Formats: sequence, structure tokens, C-alpha cells
Amino acid sequence: MQNANNILNNLFSEALPFVETWLRGVVSDEVRKTLDEERQKAKPERNLTRDEVCELLKVSKVTLWKLTKEKKINAITIGRRVLYAESEVKRYLEEG
Repeated sequence: MQNANNILNNLFSEALPFVETWLRGVVSDEVRKTLDEERQKAKPERNLTRDEVCELLKVSKVTLWKLTKEKKINAITIGRRVLYAESEVKRYLEEG
């Protein structure tokens, strides 16, 4: 029994540095991701023109109009200008 405990203790002591390194990496990645998200929130929202959105989505203005009419991508109307929030375009691209 004593021998088995010694073997387990040796395994744990050898594995601990690897687990610690892995855990530090996971925590570091999560902190970095959270900080990036907070920085994005702090930036003012950028509005894109129809031409910019068409170029990003690789669609025609007619297709963009249809997507907007079908509520697949939301537009912002300011006076006679039709704009698209950058976050809305990203959402549409992610949903595909």
C-alpha cells in the first residue's frame, strides 16, 4: 500500500507543472478574450454604407435590399441615407 501511495505521489508531482502550465494558458486566453470584448464595447459603433456592405458581403445592392426587406440584416435610416451597423453586418456573416 505504501508503495502505491509513493507511485501516486510521484505521478502527481510530475504532472503538476504540466497542469499548471495548461491552466495558466487557459486563464490567460480567457482574460485576453474578455479584455478584447471590453475594448470593442468601448469603441463607438461604426456605420457602413450600402456600397461598403455590398463589398463585404460580396452581393449586389438588389440582394442587400432583399436581405434588408426580409429582416435578415437590419438597416439604419438617417434622413435619406441607409446605413448598416458594423456589428449587424458581423452578426449576419456569423449566422451565414
